[in-house]
Amino acid sequence: MNPSRFDGIVIGAGHNGLITAAYLARAGLRVAVFESRPDVGGAFSTEELTVPGFRHNIHTIYCKLHDSPVHGDLDLGRYGVSYVFPDPKEAFVRRDSYFLCYQDVEANYNSLRRISTKDAETYRKVARKWQQWYLDFILPEMYSAPKPADEWEAEIRKKPGGKEYADVVLGYSPREYAAELYESEMAQYTVWRGAASAEYDVRSKGIPALVFATMANWYAGRTALVRGGTRRLPEALARIVEEHGGSIFASQPVERIIVEGGVAKGIALRDGSEVRADRFVASSINPVHTFLFMVGEDKLTDEIREKVTGYKFNETSIFRLHLALKERPIFKISDREPAINDAWRFIIGFESPADLRKRGEQAYAGVIPDIVGMTAGIITTHDPSQAPPGCHTAYAGILAPFDLADGGAGRWVEVANETADKVMDKFREYAPNMTKDNILGRFAYTPKDIEEYLPDMISGDICQGKICPEQLGYNRPWPGMSRYRTFIDRLYLCGASAHPGGHAHGAPGYNAANAIAEDLGIAKWWPPFEPRKVVSF
Repeated sequence: MNPSRFDGIVIGAGHNGLITAAYLARAGLRVAVFESRPDVGGAFSTEELTVPGFRHNIHTIYCKLHDSPVHGDLDLGRYGVSYVFPDPKEAFVRRDSYFLCYQDVEANYNSLRRISTKDAETYRKVARKWQQWYLDFILPEMYSAPKPADEWEAEIRKKPGGKEYADVVLGYSPREYAAELYESEMAQYTVWRGAASAEYDVRSKGIPALVFATMANWYAGRTALVRGGTRRLPEALARIVEEHGGSIFASQPVERIIVEGGVAKGIALRDGSEVRADRFVASSINPVHTFLFMVGEDKLTDEIREKVTGYKFNETSIFRLHLALKERPIFKISDREPAINDAWRFIIGFESPADLRKRGEQAYAGVIPDIVGMTAGIITTHDPSQAPPGCHTAYAGILAPFDLADGGAGRWVEVANETADKVMDKFREYAPNMTKDNILGRFAYTPKDIEEYLPDMISGDICQGKICPEQLGYNRPWPGMSRYRTFIDRLYLCGASAHPGGHAHGAPGYNAANAIAEDLGIAKWWPPFEPRKVVSF
């Protein structure tokens, strides 16, 4: 094989880029993947950040590929990918109250009955309805090319149950929908917390498919972590690419996309060498890097330049503290319910709705929020392989701005440890055993660190572009370039900046592979996606 010429080139070895490459390599194309980092995976990274033997999922914590066509099509189980479905999957922990969320609808029903019998009865009905919507509307939309809004709505309303679904997703914000359904604060929070975890403003009118999918996963679905660490998944995908004649080139930054006569013809690497692509180039990198820098501003029309420069990134990011522990957290409130200590994820503190509102206001103002609460997770209760025997890995995180009002992003170097101390002080209020003696090592990971680790995540935006109505569906990254094809012939987008957006579901990579195969006239070896054959509740 000529190492400087391939049928197709994929830029970026994150999970989406590798999915595109794996499908097309299995279709018989000679595919090469070029990655600037020394290893594959992108945000699917698992590393020993703190102490040798303690493995931390740095970015992607939970995964949704078990509900996608990708796992079965590519037979990922044969390559060592398996999932754990922790129970309880989430615990809401306050000083004098708690709520446990499970993988099973009936278990959640019983958990809610302790708070409100009326809300529990509502939950049981709504959860089953959401499961049907997930199969009939949400997953089919995510794993297909987006349609213009009017065309999408007309098709949905013709389907059984489609009118109610359309009325909900077009007429409500997540917060309004929660208030419409439930009377208790905790039940309302179970609805819209999924939207918040999708990096979506829960006050925004409309509930796009990506956002509803995340809500449904936490509310009425099965949520998973990858056994052995999230990097297991991209490592498996890379093996599939290579087994089918493809090549992975790590530590090979792409400097430029070669465009000749309006057609993508290959790439130029940072060292000056060129690699030719006879049939396609696909970028899993954000549109700003792809078009302004790799294609080149001189090749953009005024209209395209305006769209690229106007592409929005999220104003907030995440500060996350990774921990190596002798023992897992033991919460005070577990005296009343021991199962709390067995949960996978935790929402700690936030004693009132005002705490959540203030957190958002401060972060959007460029201020590190007062630490009145946090999200946290204990991986090793459910996957002991990620720490030495008897020990644990954990994380605790807060919403945080990228640019600090008093010094910009560069000031994170000065305030990281102070912020970490405050996080641990708050953690200790609820779990007193989280003492310094229990912590074998810690690693403070700031929004600035996110951008430096993965430059594709501009401003520490973990979704490669803001998750908002004007940048989702047919609008992602913008109308006219939302179906994976770009204004340059044979140049495609296959990353999280394409429909349906970021998070660990692999849909952009899968959909881009479909678009490329269709354009090149390649017979698809994979079957059409039928959610009811893949997903079970």
